[in-house]
Amino acid sequence: MQKHSIKNVLGCGLVILLLSACSSTPRLIEVSATPIEKPELTLPKVDRIDMRKVEWTIVTEENWEEVVTKIKKSGRPLALFALTDNGYANLGLNFSDIRALVQQQQTIIAAYESYYKNAEEALDNANKQVDNVNKEVSEENNKEPKASVLDKFNPFK
Repeated sequence: MQKHSIKNVLGCGLVILLLSACSSTPRLIEVSATPIEKPELTLPKVDRIDMRKVEWTIVTEENWEEVVTKIKKSGRPLALFALTDNGYANLGLNFSDIRALVQQQQTIIAAYESYYKNAEEALDNANKQVDNVNKEVSEENNKEPKASVLDKFNPFK
């Protein structure tokens, strides 16, 4: 008979322990999130290039004396800067290379601009998600906990 009473006491104790574990109030959820700050892109102002007028005079064996006379009459010192036909072709190719480099740089700048616009949109979306999660957590924390089974039998409530 004593075996049955011990089993009854242990069984009731186990049932009470299980039911009381179900009746504990849930722990509050805390989410700490701060909005992500957008990186600032600071670029220096770019100077504008105003090209100066350049006068080209082609000097050949036939017009050599005429060109020298014209320069002396203008009062300027006589100094000639000459290019061969290959030098002139290379000068044109150099300018072509510079133009291509500028176009590449413009493409890179456009890619950076696109990157920063997309990054800004992604950060805005991430901040909205953080705000939504914070609202959901706040609403969940403000809800009243459900009554447990033991609360129905609690005579002190």
